[in-house]
Parts: sequence; structure tokens; C-alpha cells
Amino acid sequence: MIGEAELQELAGYESKESPVLSLYLDTDLTQQPKEKCKLVLRDLLKQVADAASDKDVSRIGTFFDLEYDWQAKGVALFSSVDQGLWRAYPLAVPIDNEIHAGAKFYAKCLVQLLDVYSRYCVVLVDRAKARFFLVHLGQIIDKSEWVGEDVKWHKQGGWSAARYQRHVDKQAEQNLKMAAKTMTRFCKKSACRRIILGGAEDTLVQYREMLPKALQRLVIGTLSVDVTAPAVEVIERSTDLIRAEEQRGTRQLVEDMITATAKGGGAVTGLADTFYAAHEGRIHTLVVEKGLEAEGYLCDGCGYVSAEPTKCPFCGGKPHLVHHAVNRVVHRVVDAGGTMKTVEDNEALVKAGRIGAILRY
Repeated sequence: MIGEAELQELAGYESKESPVLSLYLDTDLTQQPKEKCKLVLRDLLKQVADAASDKDVSRIGTFFDLEYDWQAKGVALFSSVDQGLWRAYPLAVPIDNEIHAGAKFYAKCLVQLLDVYSRYCVVLVDRAKARFFLVHLGQIIDKSEWVGEDVKWHKQGGWSAARYQRHVDKQAEQNLKMAAKTMTRFCKKSACRRIILGGAEDTLVQYREMLPKALQRLVIGTLSVDVTAPAVEVIERSTDLIRAEEQRGTRQLVEDMITATAKGGGAVTGLADTFYAAHEGRIHTLVVEKGLEAEGYLCDGCGYVSAEPTKCPFCGGKPHLVHHAVNRVVHRVVDAGGTMKTVEDNEALVKAGRIGAILRY
């Protein structure tokens, strides 16, 4: 499974000789037959036939003919046979079909996947039990369970109904408190960034109030689901919620970025200013319209990628034309510890230049 360490390795790689090949392929056989996937693959490989190494094209063909088990929803694949590098990552989340050949691996799609579907916790809870799941890129990578004292006691020895109900409610409250403590330990160990709660609405209201404030702030939504729900249902429903939350968040991010840019601080928009800020290492979050491609100019001296063929303002070096300039900027942002958001169908971002960034300083 791919994570931040693997992303950093790929982001730092650059070939000075033959082009390297980056492939993102949708292999979800619940939505399409295998023959269609292979047809799409052949068409993609034809697109880069003039730019890619024949060895990489052949290696990819062999992989899908003889090695791949076709169980995942998609594959992110990176090949540089001449440099001895081959990485194939099956994915449990949906991806779009893309292929690129160039000096650097095409990381934009992968960065976005890791940002949207990075590790989060799903907690299912009722008045006597809790289940905890750590999910990363659509797969459960850790899980735990806590079982409290049964609250469905039988009445004995003449207890009044009201007294019995108070006892049941008190025991349920104790169970929820213990489940909250167990969840706190699980989430701390997991280092998750987001939390989804599942269960009955009235139980979740009570349970959420028992969580530490720090965990309450990480809760992005709730699911009406039974504590015994199958894991596959948990994944599917939580993934849908994650995508919906991501769409809301990116719309707000674009609005905040444009507002901050207009006020003259904290953000930039447009290719030129974004490229400049990236070279300075000031970008916290890069915001890019999905599908944006642009040529740029790479400085021979310091590696600055600019939007115009002018003398490098950092070292005075000479620029030369490069393709996939946005991808190079994505690499630089990742190298500096920043993140990236891809935005679709946002008119405000298009008017602002289709790219921008929230800055660290």
C-alpha cells in the first residue's frame, strides 16, 4: 500500500536520460468488463508511444497480461526500466484513466488520492458495544472492538419499570464512557486526521459529547448504521461521506484563497505567482483545477519553474521550455511538506487562473 514515504520517494525522482512512465488505470470490474479496461490501456499506451521507452510500454503490458489479479478498483503504476525502478500500487478507491511520460513521475493524481482518502477512523457504537476501523485509501488497515456490559437485563425481584429503566440507562452511559476512552486510545495510536461516527442518532449525540474536544473537532460526519454492519458497507458508506465532505471543503478553500489574495496576504492565484511561491517553499496547500496542464520554463541553474521565459529572478540562470510544468510544481510542494487539492467545476477558480495556493507565510 502506498503512503507518504512512497510518495516522497517518487516525488524526488527525476530521470536525466529516458522518460519515465506514469499510469493511472481504472480496473473496477464491477463497472466494466476486463476487455474494456485492456482496450483503454492500449489506447493510453498509444498516446505516449513516441515519448515513452519501449521497455516501459512492454513491461506494463506484461504486468496486466500475466501479473495483475484484477481485484482492485484501480492501479497507480510508475515505470523506469532503464533506471531499475518499477512501482505498481493497487487501489481500493476510484481513479480516472491517465498516462504521462516525462523526466519526473506524474504525481498530481497520487497526491490528490492521498489527500482525499488518507487515513481516517470510523467508529460504530451502540449502548453496549463499539467497533473501530482505521481506513486508508479505501482499505481497512487496522481495527478493534470493545464490548461493555449488556444493558438488556431481565427484570428481577419486583423492580419497578422506572427503577429498572434508570439502571439500564446508567449502565449504557458507563458503557459509552468506556467506549469513548477506548476510541481515544485507538485514534491516538492511529494518528487519523478525520473521524466518522456511526450508530443511532440519539446515541451518537450522547457519545460525541463524551469525547475529548480534540477528537470532537475531527468528526466530519455521521452514518445511520448498525454497530454490526459488515465491513464492506462501512467502507462504501464512509467513502461516500468522505467524497461529499471533500467537495464542500474544496469549495470553501477556493473561496478563502481568492479572498485572501484580494486582501494581499496569505494566498496567491495564477500560474506566475503560484510557481514563484512554490520555489520559495511557501506553499501550504496548492489548489489546482482538475486536468490543468501548462508549459513552463525551467531554470538551468536552480530549477525554478516559471510561467514566462524570462531570466531567473533567483539565480539569473537561463530558462528552457518544459512540459507538465504544473506537475513539477506539485513535486516541489510535496518535497517541501505541502499538500494539494484538485478542484472540479469551480468557476471562481477558473476566473482566478485555474491555480493558486494557501501560503505558510
